[in-house]
Amino acid sequence: MTSAVRGRAKTMWRLLTVVAALLLPFSAAEAHLLPKQNATMNIVGSAVFCVVSVPVSALTGVDDDGNGLLSAQEIQRHTAAIQSQFEHRFHVRSAGVSGVSVFTWLVPPQDDQVPHDADYVVILHRANFAIAPTMPMLETDLFGTKTGEGQMTITVTRAGASDVAILTPGSSTHTFFRGWFATFVDFIGVGATHIWGGADHLLFLLTIVVAAAGWRYWFAVVSSFTVAHSITLSLSALNLVRIPPGIVEPGIAASIVAVALLNLLRRDSSLTTVKWSRVGVVFACGLLHGFGFASAIGAMSVSTSSRIATLAGFNVGIELGQFLFVGIALLAVLVAKRVGGDKLSVRAPMFASGLAAALGVVMLAQRLPLH
Repeated sequence: MTSAVRGRAKTMWRLLTVVAALLLPFSAAEAHLLPKQNATMNIVGSAVFCVVSVPVSALTGVDDDGNGLLSAQEIQRHTAAIQSQFEHRFHVRSAGVSGVSVFTWLVPPQDDQVPHDADYVVILHRANFAIAPTMPMLETDLFGTKTGEGQMTITVTRAGASDVAILTPGSSTHTFFRGWFATFVDFIGVGATHIWGGADHLLFLLTIVVAAAGWRYWFAVVSSFTVAHSITLSLSALNLVRIPPGIVEPGIAASIVAVALLNLLRRDSSLTTVKWSRVGVVFACGLLHGFGFASAIGAMSVSTSSRIATLAGFNVGIELGQFLFVGIALLAVLVAKRVGGDKLSVRAPMFASGLAAALGVVMLAQRLPLH
């Protein structure tokens, strides 16, 4: 074998090693290289291999026609600019030291190996460290400006162990492999932030709280909603059951409209006993909302050793945020009754239900694939 042939063979083996390391975190059943708003980091010895889905709206000076999408031609023209922006805005550190960039490649989104215009681009990146990272820290601001692009779910794998984090503009730095308790605490904050940042979930909670009065009713419907969304959140986050967002998101908006209309049609907020038909409706809607909650975790690796801590912390955070909102809503109801008497205590729930129905219709129109 000549030296030239040996050199080509060595290059080929290196390329195969890189590709294998990059694709190791993925299931063979995945149709695309990486879902939107997700990233993986695979640590092999002292090398760190990253695959990152970057929204076009997070990049500057690359969308020539301003349509919010990148074509294969635009990617070709601006490859160097995209690589430079990524390397300046996506940092992996260990013990305070940044890794040395080895390569940054761009992969245009494609179906059946045919590139197409898309609102994100997948970037493959490798960085080397002097010694193997034990607790790698990631810092990035590659968040998009469109709805739903304000977070990045990243799964990190190393020697069979995994860890997961959700980064946002307000929490754009994370240190991995700190232990299950730190993961649990982190995801309590993520869950609480998610529920308070989700207008649809808060609107639904409002519609069920103002539907009737009495602690038995409130306890029954809130508990029903909690149990239901906990079930589907767990099933979806563990990849046991999946429903496409194109079905879940319009369904959540429709649930707001449906329950608000039930309130308006009944026109009676004096109920103090539990009507199990209403509890059943809330439970069914809660199952749907659980799939929506799960979307915040994204493509969480089911093999992660801390997946229980991740899921438990996220769910606890959701419940804490949910009960805080319910407490505020009930306090407002009691104040309205004390200040305005029975007349205001009847009109206020009707007004709240009417407002929720109107906003729910707007959300539904925005989420239906009408174009």
